[in-house]
Amino acid sequence: MKTLFVNRPLFVNKRSLLGLCFVANTAWAGGAQQGMVCLDMGDLSCAKEVRDEQMIAAPDATETLQLNLRTLFREGHYLEAVAVLDQLEARGVDVAAKDGSPYRPTAEATAGMEETTGAGVIMRQGGGLDRILIDDALTVLERSREVYDGLFGGGPDHDVLLDVFPTARRFIQASGLPPEAVRATGVIALSKWSRLLVSSPRALGRGYGWKDTIAHEYIHLVVAWRTADRTPVWLQEGLAKHMEQRWRGTETSGLTPHQQSILAAAVRDESFVPFEKFKHSMAYLDSGEEAALAFAQVSTMMGYLEAKGETGVFSTVLSRIRDGEEPGLVVAEAASHVNFEGFKAGWLTWLRTQPLIAKEIATMPVVLDGEGNEFDADPLLSARSDLARFARLGDLLRQRGRFVAALVEYRKATDGADGPPSPLMVAKEAACLQSLDQLSEALRIVESSVDLYPEHTLLQVTHGRLLDQLGRPAEAVSAWQQAHDLNPFDPEVQAALAKDWAMLGEPERAARHQRYRALLAFEE
Repeated sequence: MKTLFVNRPLFVNKRSLLGLCFVANTAWAGGAQQGMVCLDMGDLSCAKEVRDEQMIAAPDATETLQLNLRTLFREGHYLEAVAVLDQLEARGVDVAAKDGSPYRPTAEATAGMEETTGAGVIMRQGGGLDRILIDDALTVLERSREVYDGLFGGGPDHDVLLDVFPTARRFIQASGLPPEAVRATGVIALSKWSRLLVSSPRALGRGYGWKDTIAHEYIHLVVAWRTADRTPVWLQEGLAKHMEQRWRGTETSGLTPHQQSILAAAVRDESFVPFEKFKHSMAYLDSGEEAALAFAQVSTMMGYLEAKGETGVFSTVLSRIRDGEEPGLVVAEAASHVNFEGFKAGWLTWLRTQPLIAKEIATMPVVLDGEGNEFDADPLLSARSDLARFARLGDLLRQRGRFVAALVEYRKATDGADGPPSPLMVAKEAACLQSLDQLSEALRIVESSVDLYPEHTLLQVTHGRLLDQLGRPAEAVSAWQQAHDLNPFDPEVQAALAKDWAMLGEPERAARHQRYRALLAFEE
């Protein structure tokens, strides 16, 4: 693995800090306070440098201990941080009153996690089945460092730590987010404290696009580091969502079909989410639907900025914000507008010309850590117990080999719905048709839905099965790979990828997935 070399902007250099706000405010002139400012500006290397000096100059000072506590936490040394926390509390220091960081919960949530290092990155995961994530996680994060550091004009000058939590419960414990907020919006990843916190695909029964999520959270880290953490939420989230797939070498936006659908409806009805509602975090919005719309709004704003701005516009914008300019005005001027209201008006005019998916697409419910069943995770059946009864009866009939009768029951569930189709019912109908050797019809209905619900793993698996049975391995391997990218813990997916890659003359790729299949078998 190659070593990354990144430039560190002068605004976060410790010696530069000495000449900035400390001159105007001598109350902040103490050495430990210099380190605190480094942390507030998102510069972990600067904070470590100050901390190390203070540990020599005044190791027992309360201020030194407080700086060491916060720095250790950001470095990922959670047990050491708790030990310092104990010292401070023994002195009667009310750390919680000044700093709400979840020191003890994080140490508990990360207990037993295993560490692997790459080029400028460190990844921790829960062991067992989650070891299957190591190769992909390191690849995504290393590639993200190369791509986004270049696009944004630099990146953190320290190893980036990624904690992948095996359950949503442990992610919530370490994130400090309220459980009800996570369940409402489905936010199961975070960039905070100079590191990345991501939930394993196992946290959602159907899996999720966790690779792009890692890239998304890394973008947050870069933006905070580049701007001394002066970038507002709307701009951070817009950049992260718009650019989250660039690590793949694609220029496409990160918008899902569902986000395009609800954005098209918002353009038509002028029903956008007010900026005021997510000025602190997307995690506190009212629902997954509202969060999806807010992400779509700010993502397309960055698409408009990129279309209107000059080459390197994002790096330029971040540099100006770092220097203290007002973010809204900076963005507006970069897109040739005189103010932010003009920018928003221009964005809306441009947005109306974009080829958004207008078809109604259902919002996937948030089901964490194996709660409920497959019907609870379906946008239609989770809300319609009457239709779920047809689906259950269909399952019983299919298990008994009565495929025609099962198909009748599945179609009762589908035909009884007023809104968008259920991806689960599409997959079940296709499985029945496949058993009846009606492969062309099965493939037709799957392909009519798989592009609308690309993050529905069972649809991708069903697509791969059909293409394999039709003798089209080159197409099948793409479907299986998308299923792997959502949920790599399915033995069928790994076996299919090993077989198809071998058939296509890719022995190294085949061997990789055979290794994953063996790991899954060993851990079963």
